[in-house]
Parts: sequence; structure tokens; C-alpha cells
Amino acid sequence: MLRAAILCLIAASAWGQRFDAAELRVNQSGEERSSVDLTNGVLTMRNVSLRILLAELYLMTPDDIVGPSWLSDVHVDILAKAPSHDASDADLREMAKALLRDRMKMAAHIEPRPRSVLALSIWKGQHKLKSDAPPQRPEDAACRRQSAETGIRFVCQHMSMAEFAHEIPEIAGRYTDQRVVDQTGLDGSWQFSLEWTSFGDLETNGGLTLFAALQSQLGLQLENKKLPVPVVIIDSMERTPAEN
Repeated sequence: MLRAAILCLIAASAWGQRFDAAELRVNQSGEERSSVDLTNGVLTMRNVSLRILLAELYLMTPDDIVGPSWLSDVHVDILAKAPSHDASDADLREMAKALLRDRMKMAAHIEPRPRSVLALSIWKGQHKLKSDAPPQRPEDAACRRQSAETGIRFVCQHMSMAEFAHEIPEIAGRYTDQRVVDQTGLDGSWQFSLEWTSFGDLETNGGLTLFAALQSQLGLQLENKKLPVPVVIIDSMERTPAEN
């Protein structure tokens, strides 16, 4: 679950922050496998496409990154050390953006464009979420899959609703890959668990769909809407990073 991993490791703010030290290289291995790790303030990313990286830095989907077609083809490795081992999601995300601006001359802006999306909102006026403390470490804000007797079960901790909305297409499987936009109006961090039947097992096993589980277990709903949502326009970017 690469998107979920990056989401937990990297998140928006603080324009001027930089990594203490960073290496950024093109990965030409041709491998399909990608990996992300954050330990004691050291971020290690291997074989991540630029389009996916940008989508996670801006909390969007890859389809919301408008730029050269080669953004999907160019994969990079990053080894970077933050000034502090407990740097926040917001700081790490901004440091990664700064790295792309410095080494790949990225220039980008955000503008609204109409999109068909799923809007995440409170169902029948009352949610069932439990308030949680902010994450002490970036990797603490996460939805993690746990074993379940039947179906799929995720336990989420220290999650904002914007982060959860971004996470839903990743955990939804065949239910949806649409962009989800947070319209809950809920601030802060939350903890909750969610269990549903996979799309392929519904006919034989029955149980709750993802949409029904959101309503009955969390008091949230997903609705199809066409909304003006922000997309990232890559105005210019070099295909090969500058020397480290």
C-alpha cells in the first residue's frame, strides 16, 4: 500500500523548510516494487514514480496531477534526513516539495477544476468517531489492516478526516478508485475501526459493502458529486535531477 505509506510519512505547510541532507536520483531499475521507510527522521524512498509522489505530497490522486506524461515513467530514489527525528507530517511534506523545487526545478500551482468525486460527509447529522490525540510521529497517523474473521478490517489512529478521505480509494479495492473529498467539517484527529466485505465476496458471503459500513459503523457517507476541486498544474520541471 504505497499511497498509504507515503501518506503516513510525508503531509502541508512551512514553505521554507529543507532537509538537512538529501539525495535524489532517478531509479532506472525497471522494477515494479516500490518502498518507503521513515526511521528517526530519515526518509528512504525507492522506485517511486514522480506522479505518485506529487499526488501524495499534495494529498490528491495521480489523475489530479496535470503535467508532462513522463511524470508516470520517471521513478526516483530519495534518501533524506530531516532536521528533527520527530518532524511533523506537514514539515516532511513541505521539505519533499522543496527538494523537488531545488533539484528538479519544479514550478507548480494549484487551481480548481470541475471533477466527479465522492464527497465524504456526516450521515444523518451524527458521526460515531472517537477523538484522538495528534500523532507524536508522522508514521503514527495511519490506517492499518488487521485480521478479521470475515471480510476486511482496518484500524485507524490519529487520522484527520482529510487524510482518511485521501486514504479511502487505496483501501476500497474494487468499490471505488474515485477521488474522495472531505466535507465532514470535522477538525482534529480521530480513531476508529471499519470492517466490510470485499467486493468479490459479497455475492457468496453477504455482509456490508464499504459504503454501508461507513454509514453504520462510523456515521459517515459517500455521495457522488461534481465539485470544483484543486488540481496541481506542473508549470515546468526537469526530467533529471541536478547532482546531489
